[in-house]
Amino acid sequence: MKKFIASVAALLTLTVYLVSCEKDDICSEDTPTTPTLIIEFYDRDNQDQLKSLTGMEYYEVGNTNIDTLTGDRLELPLRTDADTVKWAFRYTATIGGETYTNTDILEFRYTRNEVYVSRACGYKTLFLLDQGDNLEPNPLHTDDVSADGLWIYGITTLTNNIENEDETHVKIFF
Repeated sequence: MKKFIASVAALLTLTVYLVSCEKDDICSEDTPTTPTLIIEFYDRDNQDQLKSLTGMEYYEVGNTNIDTLTGDRLELPLRTDADTVKWAFRYTATIGGETYTNTDILEFRYTRNEVYVSRACGYKTLFLLDQGDNLEPNPLHTDDVSADGLWIYGITTLTNNIENEDETHVKIFF
């Protein structure tokens, strides 16, 4: 009888242990994490036509890491530890044998919301772009210190909710 009680106790202990384990102790690559801001570039004269950029550089203002974009789509990270971020976009073009470089600054303002994903994945941050107005649009578009004029012709925000990377959030026309 003692062996039977010991066996039942051991089986019960093992069952409780197995049931208490979480199945997803590894965060799958398919699990959505903190989304990036999706920007697409369009021709300013034909605003339905995507326009590729060759050699455009972009960097967070105050950061020394410079990335280069070739294509018509950019996945831009927003800061999870601040409510604003400034990105510089440096465009280089050769016109009549002369090379010109022009840098525009975009400042994005947003509200952060941390959402629990799972024990293995932790939290992700979702963003809500602040509503801009005519006095201070969002993103705020300015020239850099060289004051060489703006190369970005216009900006349209398609959605303020940055929750996934399946859609374009911002269109830039140049």
